[in-house]
This record gives sequence, structure tokens and C-alpha cells, in this order.
Amino acid sequence: MFIIDDLLLSPVKMLVKIAEQISDIAEEELYGEDKIKEELLRLQLMLEAGEITEEAYKEAELTLMKRLEEAARRKQGEE
Repeated sequence: MFIIDDLLLSPVKMLVKIAEQISDIAEEELYGEDKIKEELLRLQLMLEAGEITEEAYKEAELTLMKRLEEAARRKQGEE
């Protein structure tokens, strides 16, 4: 009976595992400190190159700084 249960539930278990991996990747993309710092640097370079306005820079920087703060809070919660 347990073998049949395992066979029937294995696709569901695999789907849950894939969903968890996707969630982990998305969270790292959104709250990874290194990724956010790279985006801040890229933003600074765009401002210096004249590709964006000062107003657009400040708005994007504020968003990224909030994400960086959230990333730090999440990291402290893990420890």
C-alpha cells in the first residue's frame, strides 16, 4: 500500500519541490544583497552617463535601498 501511495504522490511531491526552488530563486533575485548592490552601482553609472535623470535616479535608489534594508532584516532573521 505504501509503494502505491509513493507512486501516486511522487508527481505532487516533485511539483512542490520545484515550486520551492522557484520561490528560493525569486527571493534571492529580489533580496540578494549582492544583486541589489550591483543594481545600485549600475544605477549610479547610468546617472553619470546621463542615461537617467536625477529624479529617476533618486526614485530607483530609494526602492533599492528599501530592498537592501529588507534583505538585511531577512538575513538577521535567518541567523
